[in-house]
Amino acid sequence: MQMTNFAGRTIGLMVAGGFDEATFIAIQKAMLSANAKLKIISRDAGLTNAWNGTGWGMSYPVDSTLSTTLAVDYDALIVPSGERHITTLSDEVHAKRILRAFLREDMPVLLIDDAIRILDIVEMAHPEFAADETTTREGNLVAAKQDAVLSGLEMLNGVLLDYQDESRAA
Repeated sequence: MQMTNFAGRTIGLMVAGGFDEATFIAIQKAMLSANAKLKIISRDAGLTNAWNGTGWGMSYPVDSTLSTTLAVDYDALIVPSGERHITTLSDEVHAKRILRAFLREDMPVLLIDDAIRILDIVEMAHPEFAADETTTREGNLVAAKQDAVLSGLEMLNGVLLDYQDESRAA
């Protein structure tokens, strides 16, 4: 499936030090192929570090800090997996503010694997997966298991189309 609904859209990738590097790279490649404008949002200024499974990975440039980010500047939000960064984001007041704004406005959001835990900071129930599902959707919120990053992005692509249609109807 081609992810044409990402073309020209600004997609926020919310991270803190310790996000899963393999997931990040998969998202980055898919967004580049889809001609999306992927922007890294982090509590870290300048650079933020990935976790490569056994230790610290590469450093990546941050486009916007959590404290200066507004949801209205983005078309969708993606939160990749990574135990370390989810724990950090869960204690970050600006991550809560941004996530709450995306969810309140029913904007497209993709949470990958343990990133679903970030919903705890806004006191929202976690999406439920059927026994054989690796992705699920509740409204404009998409959740994907670790081995289904591309499927989650494809589902988010569909959400963007639906979201665009809803916006035009309003």
